[in-house]
This record gives sequence, structure tokens and C-alpha cells, in this order.
Amino acid sequence: MKKVVAVFIMLIMLMGVGTVALAGAPNSTKVSINGKQVTVGLANVIFDGNPIETDIPPIILSDRILVPIRAIGNHLNAEVSWNQQTKEATIKTTSQEIILKVNSPIVTVNGVEKDIPYGVPAILVNDARIMVPLRFVSEVLGCFVDWNQDTYTGIIISQTSEITDISIENSSAMPKINIISTGKLEIKEEYLTEPDRLIIDVHNSKLSVTDESILDSNGNVNFIVDKFPIKSIRAAQFSNAPDTVRIVIDLEKSVGYNISTSDEEKKATISFLNSVQGISSKLVKGREAIVIENSEEPNYNIFTLSNPNRVVIDLLDSKLWTNELKLDVNTEFIKQVRSSQYVSDQSNTIEDKVVRVVLDINENRAIPNIMVDIKGTTMTIFVDEETFDNISYSNLYENGASIKIFAEEETDYLVSYNENSRQMEIKVDKNNIDLENGIVTVNDDYISNIVVNEDEDYKIITFKFKTKINYEVLSDKVDDTINISFEKVQENNGAKLIVIDAGHGGKDPGATSPITKTKEKDLNLKVALKLDQKLRDLGFRTILTRSTDEYIDLYERAEIANRNNADAFISIHFNSHSSSSVSGIQTLYCPAFDSKVKEGDQYPFAEAIHDALLSGLDRNDKGIVKRPELVVIRETKMVAALVELGFLTNAEEAKLIDTDSYHEKAAEAIANGIVNYFNSIGK
Repeated sequence: MKKVVAVFIMLIMLMGVGTVALAGAPNSTKVSINGKQVTVGLANVIFDGNPIETDIPPIILSDRILVPIRAIGNHLNAEVSWNQQTKEATIKTTSQEIILKVNSPIVTVNGVEKDIPYGVPAILVNDARIMVPLRFVSEVLGCFVDWNQDTYTGIIISQTSEITDISIENSSAMPKINIISTGKLEIKEEYLTEPDRLIIDVHNSKLSVTDESILDSNGNVNFIVDKFPIKSIRAAQFSNAPDTVRIVIDLEKSVGYNISTSDEEKKATISFLNSVQGISSKLVKGREAIVIENSEEPNYNIFTLSNPNRVVIDLLDSKLWTNELKLDVNTEFIKQVRSSQYVSDQSNTIEDKVVRVVLDINENRAIPNIMVDIKGTTMTIFVDEETFDNISYSNLYENGASIKIFAEEETDYLVSYNENSRQMEIKVDKNNIDLENGIVTVNDDYISNIVVNEDEDYKIITFKFKTKINYEVLSDKVDDTINISFEKVQENNGAKLIVIDAGHGGKDPGATSPITKTKEKDLNLKVALKLDQKLRDLGFRTILTRSTDEYIDLYERAEIANRNNADAFISIHFNSHSSSSVSGIQTLYCPAFDSKVKEGDQYPFAEAIHDALLSGLDRNDKGIVKRPELVVIRETKMVAALVELGFLTNAEEAKLIDTDSYHEKAAEAIANGIVNYFNSIGK
């Protein structure tokens, strides 16, 4: 695929490398363009040292080079199609799609319309051949292009990358494969059977793995994985000129898969998919349950949401057997089950395959307790009022409470408390404790809920507190009963509670600056942490949706604010744009009439924040914009705004917003805006 890109770029550069003087052209010819006979110069194109052969040669028109679109497709392994009705030609690789309309100054690249540069559109020559501008295509597809004025030759050189590592990641139920490169990965895959194997061809690449533990005597990758569904992985240089690395993944049986690529990280990740084959409502051992049948043991996340009350189960690395499912249940707690292939609400698409199952709770019931039992490939979700057998919680004290966790035998354990998110996490060797996974709703003065899940080694028990606490571990370092007491930290209960949301995080980097290479998620967190401290210094109470580099679901971010009855919600982001000239500050909000949970006017809060940012940062004003489709500002009950603190794609602004002084000013301005808002409403 990279070869396709390279050839296409080579052609483009030819036509747009610069101004070409026709006077000394060695050859010229007459062609029909838009029904008129026109004399044009002829050009040559060389790709990776070899001339490109076409039935109609590249031409020079209006000082620019145009090349036959089919030649580009043939040499770059790109798909080329023509729509006779709309007069549109499409060039498609695995990572790029370009749509050019004959004689139109507009081109569509990956779904975004833009003006075609240099003023030379695609044209129809001799009423039969589509020819496209060489420089523009080369800029889109990314090959190196040069021009030899003496011979009127465009020289295109593909950008060969090196595959430096192929490794296994054991972060989920089924292993993932990471392919690391020095450049952009152009991948073509094919699934073969008898025996089952996945073939990955990486075009314009050389194999340069140096880890001797996975290399054979010939210097090729060859190692055994032996973890379902992967038996082994092999890789070698499949061809030279064009350079292609072939990776063969030997599998135990037929299984679905997903390939996601990151140009910023220069990485491709291959994950294998569980197939969700059935969802039903049953009585299991006399208890109401939702049963999910899978092809493999599922890996999942589970959380609860309110307004309306519902339970969300995300089955990771999974695909649904149907487009969507709605199942009327009408049990004591559940009225309906909904499921579909989840599409992320993030502004930057995450390529993970997730099946989202939503349990809609009856209107007259609070959120019930949820217990999860997995036996083989069957996932049973109990929905009732049962609690964890081996967790005891007592809140009989005036200003405090205690937690006891009972293990099967004496065990060591880890206790951590995050003051910013008000969460305590206790890790216990899962071989030493008998504890179902699930969520128990507490919702008293201290705790919102208790969540139990697990990783490869530990049961992880998370207590989500409503208030800041001081705690003391009363049990021994190795004990069969983990005993923890805690008490409230006295706060000014009249102080406003502000939830600060650092956008993106973890596997979701947000935008990445092409100038500084800085990831948006890192900038967001830096500003959020500074804002947290400034608001505390001003007497506000605060909660951070994340205080580290972690991925938090958008609905969970909103729910953190809702379940803690926050007074305001502010989400921190930085912007990007296809045009590098765009810069400035923008504030987004959701009007109350576009939200099912909001009541009060949202604009005054957004305006107070925006005015303070303009004053404090002295940047261009990109306005206050309604964005009701954004989950975090639509699903929060309280006033909420999302701030875009500058453009990572603008050369001047990208360098400025990468500085600590800018983060300080941004945090100070947001804090001032929050103070101004509450002063203006007299609270």
C-alpha cells in the first residue's frame, strides 16, 4: 500500500514540483480537454528508479504536471474507481481516500472537502482518461518527489520504513500483537484456512528486528506464543523492490480480528475478537440474570449511569452477531436490554471493537446490585439486591466507617487512595479470595458504590467515596482479614464542588501536534492539575475525573460529576484544524433544551469561562459554540463547558501552548471564570 502511495505521490510531485517552462520541452502533443484541442508538453515519471509505463503519458498543463489516474493505481496498489454520473474519481488505499471531481476546484480527502491547491483540477483527456495533478496527490500520500528540469522527469521515491519490533501484549483475555515501525504502516491482510493463519503484508518496509530472542538462525522472526488463539508468529522480507515484510500469525482456530494503526506512535495493533452470539433473560439459581453467550472468554468493563438509571457492560475486543438488539425483559429490576457495536463519542476515533450492552432499569427502582459470573464463554449478570459475601461495610460511627475484606487464607495486599478522584483501590491475589465481580450500590453519606473486578493476577476492590477521607489500615501486612477504618475530612460544605475533566487519556491520545509532536491528552492533564490546585487555594472543593494517564469512558466522566452532585463541570481540551492558519480559543456548551438532564441556562457559565480565557491568554476569539453531541457537557446535570485552549496545528500557537507558563495562565483564567460566574449569580 505504501508503494501505491509512493507512486501516486511521485506522479503528483511531477505535476506540481514547481513552475515548468514549456519552451524547452523535448516533446509535445495535442489532446482534447473539455472538447477543445490543446497543445501540451510531455513529461516522464520514474518511481523508485523505474519508469512508469502508461497508455497516455504524463502531461504539462498550466505549468503543472498531470498523470493518468489509472497509472497511479496500478503502480501504488491503490483502488481506483470512476463514477460516471457524478464525474468523480476515487483513489483509495488502506489509510487514505481521495475523491476528485473533473474540472472541480474542490477535492475530498478522508471525507473532508478542501480547495485543490495550485489551481489545477482533475481533467478528462480525449474524453477517455482522467488525469490528476501530481503535486497534490504526492502531498496527500507522502512520497518524496523531485524534478529534473533538463529531462522533464518527475522522480518519486517511496519512503521505506523499518519494522523494528513484533511483540505480544497480554492486557486482555486474548493476547494482542504490536508491530512497531520507524514510519507509517501500510498494511494489507488476508485470512487463510487449513491451517488457520492471518497474513499481514507491510508494504514499503524492511525487516529490522534486533531482539535475538524472537529471531531464528536466518535472521527472520520466528517464535512460539502458545496463548489462545495464537500458536506462533513468523516474519520475513517477502520481497524487495517493492519492499514488503510478510508477517504470518499461526492460529489455533478461526477467529475474528481487528487491526488498528497509529501514525503518531508508528504502531499497528492486532487484536482478536470475541463473537457475542446471544443475549437472553433467564432465572439462574433462582435469581434474575442476563446471560451473554460468547465464542471466547469475554474481557469487559462494567459501570452504572443515572438519569435514567442503567447498567452498562462493555465487552472489549468483541463483535455482535447482529447490527443491534432490543430485548423487552420486564423483570423486577430490568425493563429492557439494548446492545450494539459501540461507536466512540470521542472527537478522535478509537479503533477498538466494543460491544455495548445496556440494561435499562425500571423507573420505580434504584440501580440494583450487579454480580458477574463467567464460566467458560458464558457470562451471567445477576441483577438483584444481593451483596458481596466477603466484604463487610459498617457506617455506624458518627464521623467514620470501616471496611473488612475476608480472604480464604492469610495474604498480602495493596491499598491505595486517590484523593483527587476520591477512590480507594485494594488489590488481593485472586487465588487467595473468593469474591464475585460486580457492582454494589451503597449511596450513603460516605460511599457511592463498591466495584470488584480483576486482572491477570489480582482481585481489585474499588470503593468510590462521596467525600475526602483519612484512613488507617488496622490489619497486618499479611492477614486473612483486611481491616480499614476511615473518617471524613472536614471540608467547607458550603464551598462549591467543581469537577475537572482532563480530556482524552490512556489509549486515546486526542490530537497530536505536527509541530511539537505533543499529545493533547498530556497537555489536558497538565492544565487540569494546575486548575485543581488553584481552585482548592480559592476554597473550592474539586474532583478530577482522571489524575493520571488513563482512559475513562465519556459517560463515566459525566456520571462522576452527577453522583457527587457537583456545582460545575469543566472539560479541558486543545484543538486541531486541517488549516494550519487557524488559531485561538473556543468554548463549547450544550443548551438545556438539547439535554434530558439539564435544567438551568448553560450559556452564562460558558460565557464567563470564555471571557476570562480571552482576557488571560490574549489569543484569537473562536467563539462560544453549541455542541450538544458532546457527551460530557450534555449528560452532566450541572452547568458545564468544554474549553479548547489553542490549536496544536498552528505553528505559533503549538509552541506557545507547549510551555508551562501557558498552562499556568490557562488554569488561572479558567479559575477566574468560575469565580466570576458564581459571583454573577450571587452564590
